[in-house]
Amino acid sequence: MLYYSADKKGVGGILRQIPEDFVVEEITREGAMANFDLASLRRGNGRYTLAVLEKTSRDLLPVVSELKRRFGVDVGFAGIKDRRAVTSQLISIGGSIAEEDLSAPLKNIRIKMVGRSRWPVSPGELRGNRFTITIRSMTDADPADLEFEGWLPGYFGHQRFGTVRPNTHKVGRLILRGDYEGAVREFLAEPYEDEPERIHHARSELKDGWDLEAALRDFPTSLIFERNVIKKLISQPRDFQGALKALPRNLLRLFINSYQAFLFNFALSERWSSSGLTEASPGDYVAPLDRWGSPSRPIKCNGSNTEKLRRMISAQKAVLMVRVVGNMTDLEGTDREIYGRILEGEGASLNDFDGVLGMPFLGMLRFATFRPFSYEILKRGPDELNPGSSKAVIKASLPKACYATVLLREFMRPADPFTAGF
Repeated sequence: MLYYSADKKGVGGILRQIPEDFVVEEITREGAMANFDLASLRRGNGRYTLAVLEKTSRDLLPVVSELKRRFGVDVGFAGIKDRRAVTSQLISIGGSIAEEDLSAPLKNIRIKMVGRSRWPVSPGELRGNRFTITIRSMTDADPADLEFEGWLPGYFGHQRFGTVRPNTHKVGRLILRGDYEGAVREFLAEPYEDEPERIHHARSELKDGWDLEAALRDFPTSLIFERNVIKKLISQPRDFQGALKALPRNLLRLFINSYQAFLFNFALSERWSSSGLTEASPGDYVAPLDRWGSPSRPIKCNGSNTEKLRRMISAQKAVLMVRVVGNMTDLEGTDREIYGRILEGEGASLNDFDGVLGMPFLGMLRFATFRPFSYEILKRGPDELNPGSSKAVIKASLPKACYATVLLREFMRPADPFTAGF
């Protein structure tokens, strides 16, 4: 992420000093807020239970794995929410569940049954998310720097790559290259300085000595996925591909998706510097926006419609789309030149995305820019947790697949995203 959409000084500050500083509420496909105030939601009288999942400072994928083990059925969700936050979202449970089963205690989790459905909740099945965020520890901030009326770049946010361990895309790159041993070693044994001391030490010891039995003793039980990989390697020491397959399929997909996101952010910055993010050319795609600010069916620019599509972008009725590469990507227009250079520099090709660990990665289109469909500053004043500094509370509703951290990055301009709470 190389550029900002506006020329501002930045208010500085930190995020997530306490979990309640970062609240995320999913907006369902019906436009309902998926939180504990939701009384009911029905999608037909089907076999799936619909429920609101509220979690505090928990990663979603381990929570989903825990629920699958408890209920013995599949659990569906629409989007992966922030870990260091209080988040609520709609989930589906593949069967009839008693209310008392949902109320059984789980660490930092609450679940509320809200209805039935004929189909499971699936990725992308939402309108967006509402964020209520407190920015703390601001000093000498210009209140005008928190005002917002423009557009934002469609970057994938920091959490797509990891903040404590910013290596999700690195694991994906190694898997894509067929370097399964390298991917396993990066996943298990590459320590990052911002990790808790015990975990940092355990990874360092494994990196230096590759003693898997000792690692199984040293890795905390909270590192479920790492421990599963270690157990697989103990039973089959050189089967690094098999060890990766011990991970949940959605986590393996996340590694490759993260590398695709890395390439996209790079391409978006390159395009921004060369031709901007609102200029469509033949071979590009443009998508009309729905009332929630999300792109609808993309239209390919050609000699006869390009000017009309450019006018729609200028009128904020449509948005330029940029390719997220996969094995079925048709590289044309401006994307062809930009991605050609990037892929060559990475030593990668589109064919590399075909059948990675038995999974297809076809590619897709992603918006070059986005806008909140609501934004307000709720409060400004002294920061009770950091005397002598100020805080601000903002509320923003963003279309699906948009990152609040991209919006916050515009305001805060952090020198170190991790220490700033990103």
